[in-house]
Amino acid sequence: MRTMLTVITLEGDMLEYISRRKRIRPCQIQKGVLPRNKSYNIQVKIYVVITSFNEPITIGKAIEQIICPNRELWPSLQLVVVAPDESTLNKAEEVCQKCNFKNVTFIKDHEQGKPVALDLAVDTITRGTVGIQQDDLLILTDGDVYLGDDAIKNLLNNFRHDGMTGGVGGHPVSVDSRGSMFGYFSHLFCEAAHVRRTASFAMMTVSMSGYLYAIRGDLLGQIFPIPAQIRAEDAYISQKTFSLGYKIAYAPNALVYVKFPKNLSDWYKQKTRSLGGNVQLSDPSLHSSPLHPLSPRRSIIQDLQMAFFPLTFAKSPKELFWSLLLYPLRFLLWIRIYYNHALKRYKSGAWERIDSSK
Repeated sequence: MRTMLTVITLEGDMLEYISRRKRIRPCQIQKGVLPRNKSYNIQVKIYVVITSFNEPITIGKAIEQIICPNRELWPSLQLVVVAPDESTLNKAEEVCQKCNFKNVTFIKDHEQGKPVALDLAVDTITRGTVGIQQDDLLILTDGDVYLGDDAIKNLLNNFRHDGMTGGVGGHPVSVDSRGSMFGYFSHLFCEAAHVRRTASFAMMTVSMSGYLYAIRGDLLGQIFPIPAQIRAEDAYISQKTFSLGYKIAYAPNALVYVKFPKNLSDWYKQKTRSLGGNVQLSDPSLHSSPLHPLSPRRSIIQDLQMAFFPLTFAKSPKELFWSLLLYPLRFLLWIRIYYNHALKRYKSGAWERIDSSK
């Protein structure tokens, strides 16, 4: 499999981002707009990796929302789809052919979990004929979500403000109905995460969202491969990026639309994996080098810091009741997480499918 090296010409904010990374003289850009009588060839690659497991129904829209709103980026855009099942890969190929998008690589993994799937994708990218360069970017997302039209552009624009930005997280938005309890929970947690990230990213104390985030190409060799037993790869990558001395940014306009669990069993399963994966990262045996002591990681302390948020988020007596019910559910969840952590009960080497969120 070959990685793609392309030469592209961009305008407006995207050119401003790339030109600053390439040290083009400031006089060549006026207020972020390329002069009409000039054209500059910029070499840059944008890799978008989609990891998926048995999601042929949802991956079509996931791919369409990456390639269709970003036609001006096609010369630089390389899509990598990783899945263990043929049905998902076949659907992904069908959609790319329908959209006439050819810069795509399909990888069939061995159903050993998301960290291994990401390692396969990054290994494929870095082993290309040219390899990934400092100014290249890697965007990571999933096959059961879909991006807003400007999500990729808004992610990329964040890198142009500061050469020390190592990663940028997107903004998850629930597409579930707020009229059901678990739908309400999904909206509450998305809004709480948005508030927390908006307030905390200046201090880099919150992980990037695993539904959509981007990292610098020159950091891949220092972050990957991810240990196979890691359960929250987004938290792991955020920690590694921060520990390498780079900043983490938040792109609130880089929207990613998500379906969440709709029953208690799936809700506990997903939260145990994601929050438990953050607690798991406190285990020093998972890291080849010490992490920064302020590395972003979820904990029960963050929950306590926003203890009153569920009450202020409610807009009706029914929602207030659901908010009150959330407190014991969340408390039991943390007990379960710390109990599993104490006994080192971590499943590795397998995908965990949350059926009600598909």
